[in-house]
Amino acid sequence: MREIVLINSTISKEIPTLCVSEIHYLPIYDALLESNIPPHAIKEHIDALVFTSKHGISALMCEMERYSELGAFLEIPVLAIGAGCERVLESAGFCIEFISSSSHGESFAREIIARACGRRLLYLRAQSIVSNLDLALRQAQIPLTQIIAYANTPKSLPYSQKPAPRSVLIFSAPSNYHAFVQNFGWDSSYIAIAIGQTTLRAFAPSVQGYVSPKQTLEACIKLAKELARV
Repeated sequence: MREIVLINSTISKEIPTLCVSEIHYLPIYDALLESNIPPHAIKEHIDALVFTSKHGISALMCEMERYSELGAFLEIPVLAIGAGCERVLESAGFCIEFISSSSHGESFAREIIARACGRRLLYLRAQSIVSNLDLALRQAQIPLTQIIAYANTPKSLPYSQKPAPRSVLIFSAPSNYHAFVQNFGWDSSYIAIAIGQTTLRAFAPSVQGYVSPKQTLEACIKLAKELARV
């Protein structure tokens, strides 16, 4: 049976994990000021929040712990992607308006354009993004402010940590795939699972890749166990 390894930025309790990158939260409070959004009057300048990753939510929550006035974010409707975001938003008490089942930024944009019409959106995003969500919203003439809430920094790993041949590797983000290849190259015997369509598109054409039926780690693990028997 093939070995299953999650390629991620944080350790999972559910499955063996190889951390190929680190998440660094960035100062959102200062970025709000630079974007001419007064932290004490957030609701007067923002009509909805946009998240495509739970890291963006976690970065905001860290800032909310430091600055009490940012608690107003809990009252602003949220548009987000995936069950992972939904769980974090619910546990933190955010006001969820819409959760997309799509794992593709462009599809998400099409879903929320009608909801976003005439509203001012704040997109808390990664330093580096693959999808064209921001471009699609701007082309639809949706007022959009973007704040870089976190950065995903690749790690330099010893070659001894390279997964065994024929492993099934689960990738949680395009950045983690690129960081893995940067460290270890690619063994043609690997099977790769992408948590969503955006991650799948990051794979090289030669990669034997599959996309999870749902954008959750649980669904990825279930698919990995099925493929591990091949």
